Amino acid sequence: MEHKITKWKDLKPTENNFNFTFDVLDRVWNDLLKEPFSTKSLFHAMSGAKGFGKTFLICLLALFLVCNFEDYNAQLAKYTYASAKESYFKTMKKVMNFLHENYGVTVIEQIGQNKNALIKEFNSESKCGWVFENGREINVIGFDNTSKWEGVPAAIGEIGMFAIDEVIPLGEEIIDEAEYVYKLVNLMTQVVRGKNLTTCFEPLPQLKGTIPLPFNKNETWQMYKKHYIIFGFNNHDTNHPIYQMFMDEIAPLTDEVKEELDINAVSYREDPTFLNMGATVIRGTTAINKDNLNPKVMELAKGIKQRWPETYNTLFKGDENQMQIDKYAYRKDLLENAQFFSKDKFYYDETKRWWFDQIRIGSDYADGGDSGDDAVTILMGFELDAISGIVKGVYILDELSISTKKFKNMEDKVSCIAKFINDKTVNYEFGTGRGKFEEHIRFKIGADSRTVKDFLIGILERKYDHKRETLEKNFTCFVSTGSKGWKIESRHYMWKRLLNEKKLFFANELKVTKEIQGVEVVIKKHGYLYDELHNCKLHPKKNIRDETPKKNKLDAINAAEHALSYFRYNLFE
Repeated sequence: MEHKITKWKDLKPTENNFNFTFDVLDRVWNDLLKEPFSTKSLFHAMSGAKGFGKTFLICLLALFLVCNFEDYNAQLAKYTYASAKESYFKTMKKVMNFLHENYGVTVIEQIGQNKNALIKEFNSESKCGWVFENGREINVIGFDNTSKWEGVPAAIGEIGMFAIDEVIPLGEEIIDEAEYVYKLVNLMTQVVRGKNLTTCFEPLPQLKGTIPLPFNKNETWQMYKKHYIIFGFNNHDTNHPIYQMFMDEIAPLTDEVKEELDINAVSYREDPTFLNMGATVIRGTTAINKDNLNPKVMELAKGIKQRWPETYNTLFKGDENQMQIDKYAYRKDLLENAQFFSKDKFYYDETKRWWFDQIRIGSDYADGGDSGDDAVTILMGFELDAISGIVKGVYILDELSISTKKFKNMEDKVSCIAKFINDKTVNYEFGTGRGKFEEHIRFKIGADSRTVKDFLIGILERKYDHKRETLEKNFTCFVSTGSKGWKIESRHYMWKRLLNEKKLFFANELKVTKEIQGVEVVIKKHGYLYDELHNCKLHPKKNIRDETPKKNKLDAINAAEHALSYFRYNLFE
């Protein structure tokens, strides 16, 4: 039915909307957010400072849509049901009371448990929400009580709106990030899969406001009856894949965005092509909602700005929280100094290969088990000074990460690494003589994986016709201990210096995606090595990264260090 309906009467408007007209919504809705919510995007993502009022807006929009359309249902979610119930129930009651006291909206008057009540209200450990007279409902859910709602169809119409506030919970730990991403994307699919919701992208006068927009006085708010998937982000955990998928990809916190926030209190970007459905990403400061806040809040903000400017920027301006950045080994250096490039820059049409001064492969092998370690192999290019031979740039070109929890057979894993080496090396050449890299492969693996090295040589010889003599000469093992070993302290500071000297480059092509319910989701925007460097924490008592088992994921870092060790004494002046 989507996009085909052009008349208001065909959108199944309710006969009784409890006086919650669009004129009321136009007067209540934050003027600064009307333009972002005039887009036709399926996805709306909001991130910002304290006092943004995201939960209030979510409840307000859900209530309007369900009050005004007979086939509209809404799901309001948080990570846990307990926090969802606590937050949404109180906020929705606040919205209902506010609308009743100021605009005569009668929703609050119609709530009851007797058979004549037009709206039934639930607030128990098993169900929280509001069910309207024809069965449409606003349902409050959590990701820890999925059996109550997942896969359950709406009694009438369809779920038109799914909103999750605090996508990245402050109080709870997301145990399995991949599973959490799966559940979110699965919900997105559930919201748009049904055909029983009437929608319309025609600009109908019944959903047209009368109040001029703040930054375009000639226009007013034009709303559409459509599906909404809304994410409300806190700004304290920017490495979460869902945050990166929306905020970083569509509206990164650039200097331009910060300037817009300083001037307008809001900044938004629209990507109409996102997942073929469109996404609108909104950032806001506390000032976006100052008319609804106690004036003392803004006075307090001025005091905090003078004494703790970094805290002020995070809490009141919506800066991404870096207050705990010192607990990470490389994050500050990475965010400030990591470089990015397209491999096309190094491609030569005449040979149809990428060229670098030197190329190396490093691998970190893991047997798996409960440790969660992965087997990672990284191919790296090196730019060298023509006179001194000092490394001028390190280029992360290709990565292979094998999940050892899901891929436990050693023979299969080693065969996969061998195939990666064979398939990737034929794409590269190196040196002034433009040697074909597959004929001069330089590969290094951990010293405890000598057997794996031997297996790789055997597979490359038998299956891919590589010369054993060359492989045995060029396949070596990395040493981290003893007089010739490259110790952890030196390797730790090597990364910081590479970054501070802006020598570490990540290929744009390293982006890692995963298909979830037919949707391609970016899970590592800059690849495996970048992700591990970004999340690597310092040892609580030492001033180097924490190598305590299970404290950090170091597979890609180790693999990269194995390749870098070839130039250990030539990385810096």
